[in-house]
Amino acid sequence: MSLTAYLQAHFMPKAVFAAYCDVSEERLSALVAMGAVPEPTYTCGEGGIRSAVFGVIPISEHLAGEYFRTDCARWTRIADSASPGDERAAVAAVLLQELVDYLAGELGDADRAHAKAELLLPHFFNGTFGLCIADPSTGAGIARKELLQERLVALLSDEQAPLSARVDTQALLAVIDDYAHASMPFSPAEYDRSSRKRLVDDLRRELCKPS
Repeated sequence: MSLTAYLQAHFMPKAVFAAYCDVSEERLSALVAMGAVPEPTYTCGEGGIRSAVFGVIPISEHLAGEYFRTDCARWTRIADSASPGDERAAVAAVLLQELVDYLAGELGDADRAHAKAELLLPHFFNGTFGLCIADPSTGAGIARKELLQERLVALLSDEQAPLSARVDTQALLAVIDDYAHASMPFSPAEYDRSSRKRLVDDLRRELCKPS
């Protein structure tokens, strides 16, 4: 899939996204400027494609403008319907509650859940989650992917023994499948540096290769 096709499948140019959210481009710009909604996930120009995660990556395709994740429209609508001056607080309150609810259920500790949720907020507002999370429209979608990634990274960080010797292969493959569904496929511009390659495709190959 080309980068252009990938963007068309998952993102909208600024003008199209604004119309989809029932706001003007000027209103969308204002909401982004005040930090009330996620920044554009990608900005394309002569230098390449830029994101908060990967910085600027050179590209061969001729693309320009800001691209917003289609699934983030919910947050723009929440912000736009808030009282003037309360736009960011309205979005943060809804997101934080959804994050805490999911994390508390998974971690069994409300204090840990709240602390972890607070750490996720900056990545939400800078556009990161539009890039890497399959469903950034809810706190649950965001938290689920983050917990699965933490679990996989923790397993890989123990290099004292071969992976096959310290994990149950079928159980780990099931976690990898869950993570694959919870995360984005990533664009061709960034795939080689992505968690999709490292924690899904490469890990599957390692687990499934003949002994």
